[in-house]
Amino acid sequence: MCFICRMCFVLTEVDAERAKKMCDDRSTWSCGYLAICVAIVSSLLATKADAQISGFGRTSAPMYGGSGISTRPSSSTRPMEGTYAPNHKTLDGKLCISVHPLTHPQTINPKIIDQIVLVQNVCGQSIRVQVCYAGSSDCIVVPLTGNQKLQRVLGIAAGSTSFQFEYRELY
Repeated sequence: MCFICRMCFVLTEVDAERAKKMCDDRSTWSCGYLAICVAIVSSLLATKADAQISGFGRTSAPMYGGSGISTRPSSSTRPMEGTYAPNHKTLDGKLCISVHPLTHPQTINPKIIDQIVLVQNVCGQSIRVQVCYAGSSDCIVVPLTGNQKLQRVLGIAAGSTSFQFEYRELY
């Protein structure tokens, strides 16, 4: 029995004979079932990996930005020394990472707005960036190689072109 079928067997509690028969059978039903199982297994593995990335590593202090509204002001109190990892910087002291907001109406329904972030790395090293809605745990992780610019959808809103975000570098 193949690895995928064993994982599907474990996840869906299908009896061993039936799982083996589905793997041996090349019918449309078993291919569809196998595709569903692959999707379930991959989503479970991706969820565990994301939790490890954002849960245990050090991060830089949050940086704030927004579209159509004022960005959140930085706190007047400084964090404790050693709380956050330093941001990556270029040789002349500029930040390597910049994040810019964009909004774009969807083609089918222009009242539904894609809230997009454009994340740019101007340094030669690879950096992972976590971008969240400000004050929320609704986040995306954007891995950037050196000198790369990526556009990612942070979320979707009904008619709102304004949103606030915060981002951190992940170590």
